[in-house]
Amino acid sequence: MMALQPPTGSTMRKLRYGAMALTIVVAVGAFLGAQRLDLIPGPWSKKKSLFGAESMGGIDAFSVEIAANPENYMHYYRRGTLFQKQRQYEKALADLDAAVRLSPTPLTVAALGSRAGDTTHSPTHTLGLVVLVRTTRAEILQQLNRPDEALADLDQALALDARKDDVQFARGHLRMVLGRYDDAISDFDKLLDKRHDVDWHFSRGVSKYLKSDWIGAIADFREAAHRAPRQDSYFIWLAKAHLRAGIIMDPQQFSALGSNGNARYVIEAFMSDHDSAQFIAGARAASAYAGRNGRCETTLFLGEWLVVRKKGKGARDLFHEALSACRPLSVEHTVAAFELRRLAAQ
Repeated sequence: MMALQPPTGSTMRKLRYGAMALTIVVAVGAFLGAQRLDLIPGPWSKKKSLFGAESMGGIDAFSVEIAANPENYMHYYRRGTLFQKQRQYEKALADLDAAVRLSPTPLTVAALGSRAGDTTHSPTHTLGLVVLVRTTRAEILQQLNRPDEALADLDQALALDARKDDVQFARGHLRMVLGRYDDAISDFDKLLDKRHDVDWHFSRGVSKYLKSDWIGAIADFREAAHRAPRQDSYFIWLAKAHLRAGIIMDPQQFSALGSNGNARYVIEAFMSDHDSAQFIAGARAASAYAGRNGRCETTLFLGEWLVVRKKGKGARDLFHEALSACRPLSVEHTVAAFELRRLAAQ
């Protein structure tokens, strides 16, 4: 059973500051990294492109194909995915723009009727390709920090084929980081009406957390933690939601955590009322000592800690620092923006 109590003894506490801060920074970096949700195939995803573009002859070969047949939208798609893999996003977008412009207008799933599940049926196959083109352009647009345009492509893809759970999840995640929490929750509700999925529960929990629905967030984080007890981040978010709601946590909920797990250190940090200046200085020094590029994660964690332990005193500067350090459209950036809005409203 987890002892959710801070260390005792002022001398021992001072001796532990450096080691504890280092552990917290590393652990927080790990759990924030785990929050980055796979959307659709891309540089951060383990998913593979449908066409395996890397094995198809390279950019020059596709350029030859385009010159010979400039009306073939899939040639532009395939070259665009290669540019994307090389992080030449503007060139990738130009090719995907061409692919969208040249792609046919497919029949929707509703129009296809009983043939919608038959991928050997030519109109069904065309529908799948056009949806793929749209979702890939949405991904590139996000990489270029153009989320509203990306959202329009995801909307179009779902209008064509509402069965695409991965696209619904991607849209829900994008809506969440854009601050459209009710719309995001609607997407995750539709997914969870079909079946339980730990990622969907967790993402809906984050969306509820970001709209200050602590009770609703607790329910989803508890479900995610129950279904994936080895995922530390679910327990950390569960503890944070409990603390924000002012609800005493049942230690049984955390019994799955190991005595030395990363989540335990992070949760204990949130429950420990240290001297602010000393704790912040220790965490920053530990982050630098660890040699990690952890400015985003460290400042976000410290800002959240000040909100939980010190009623937000001094947190604004840390959240502003996190906004400048964290990648746009990331969960970290979203949380920092959410906390700043809450502080401004107080």
